[in-house]
Amino acid sequence: MNSLKYRLAAALTAAAAALSVSGCYLLPDEEEVLAPPVVKASEVKYSTVTAGRKDLEKKLINSGTVTAEKQYMLTYEKQGGTISKFYVHAGDKVSKGDPICELDTTDVDYQITEKELYKKRAELNTTIVWQNGGTQADVDKAYVEVELIQNDLDKLYEKKELAVLTSPVDGVVSQISDVRVGDSVGTGQNICTVIDTTGFYIAFKPTDPSPFDIDTELTIKLGDKEYKGIVFMNPQSLLEYKEQQQDDHEKEDNTGITYEADTVYVRFKDEMPTDAAGQLADCILVQDRVENAIVISNNLIKTVDGQKVVYVLKDGDKVAVPVEIGLKTGSQAEILSGINEGDELILR
Repeated sequence: MNSLKYRLAAALTAAAAALSVSGCYLLPDEEEVLAPPVVKASEVKYSTVTAGRKDLEKKLINSGTVTAEKQYMLTYEKQGGTISKFYVHAGDKVSKGDPICELDTTDVDYQITEKELYKKRAELNTTIVWQNGGTQADVDKAYVEVELIQNDLDKLYEKKELAVLTSPVDGVVSQISDVRVGDSVGTGQNICTVIDTTGFYIAFKPTDPSPFDIDTELTIKLGDKEYKGIVFMNPQSLLEYKEQQQDDHEKEDNTGITYEADTVYVRFKDEMPTDAAGQLADCILVQDRVENAIVISNNLIKTVDGQKVVYVLKDGDKVAVPVEIGLKTGSQAEILSGINEGDELILR
């Protein structure tokens, strides 16, 4: 048994010596260490806009509603009755004297016919008295009867005439009250409103009223159309106007306008749209203007170390270029120097 153990130990020792001499190892070979990959920086890409030329205006824009200087609320002042007919609708143009509506005059027409017959009979009686040799007193008495009937007729004619409500001015029917044919109306009840289209104005309250001197011309924009306008009242002139009104109590304000403080009032100067009442209009005052100038957006102009610069793309690089600014509006600016037409300006 001891001899067996001895022989195994000797065999293992011999095997280990043989492996050591041959240079062979049972451990695995180490992997080769590779160099780290080289990462190339990607090229920066910019969004740009090309500098160009255009006209630039510095404007003041204020909005207001087109209002008629004078408007008339039409009523029956001396008599009421039942509406028998309307001649107009809201929005219709009318001339002075055009009929608006009419009251039912069936009863008046009957009375007129009857009185006209009485008048003929009285006139015939007067002729008979005169032809039969009646005294002057008899003739005068017969003629007085004719005059009394004529007076009644005149009242009836007036009543029939007043049954027709007419427009007092050239204008537009802005609205018709809630009355229809067959409705009864009383004296003083509003039937409709007619606006005088010969005098429209626009009122607005600017942040700074100082640029709006009296007779300052501006542009009135209604939708896609433009009209010439002119300032006829401003806060300073309103103070003077009110002082004159107080000094001269007999001086009457015939404009039909209720003036308010801190408000500028503009009239149409020449052409005037007759259907503009109630529409919203822009009053545009051009304070300054340049033509064919290099104009860029204000958000492209930056301040670096107290200097105005614009970032320009030159040979792929972002370069800060000092600029001189001319006319400036709320969104754009004129560039006097530093930027040339065609330069690529960096947005971001």
